[in-house]
Amino acid sequence: MAASLAGAGVAFSVSNASSTAADLDQRARQQALQKQQLLTGRQSQVGEELRLTGAYQELVLTRKLLQEQADRVRAANPVLANVLDQEAQGLDALARSTGAGFRAASPEVEADGTVRYDRARALANLLSQDLNYQELHPEQTAREADEAHDRAIRLVGVGIVFALALFFLTLAQLARPGRRLPLAGAGALAIGAGAVLWALVERGPL
Repeated sequence: MAASLAGAGVAFSVSNASSTAADLDQRARQQALQKQQLLTGRQSQVGEELRLTGAYQELVLTRKLLQEQADRVRAANPVLANVLDQEAQGLDALARSTGAGFRAASPEVEADGTVRYDRARALANLLSQDLNYQELHPEQTAREADEAHDRAIRLVGVGIVFALALFFLTLAQLARPGRRLPLAGAGALAIGAGAVLWALVERGPL
């Protein structure tokens, strides 16, 4: 009777563990898909800013060249220098306006006018600010699913121990009087072992 009840209890635990593992597997796949979709979107955003960097670079270099030209002709032709100054100032304002359009990461302008845009930092900034992305942990969920699968397998092993106990106890009932006691003892030992294993599996060490 005890072996039958214990076996039924283990079977119920196996069912729960298997169901949990299946749910976690599905959740891990969904999270991985969602995370990839968000990553693709952020990568696209960085790509757009990278293209904007090209336009920003042209504005910065052209302004720099106009300013240098104005400085060269200022002494000989101040009127032309003034015109060039105004054009450079207009480009400078346009460059500032264009630079304000960067959201993921601000480009860095070096002394020679070269504009550098750090794509890796830009992507990291976007992902760190994306709460939906940060809340998705498919790897951790997959590990939890593996643990649930392992638990179900261990519980199946415990169920086999209880089934063995039931087998010995059944044999004891059918055996000749002289063999009943050893078979019943083996069944009792199997029940005890199964109970210990079941408790260990439920607690987590196994």
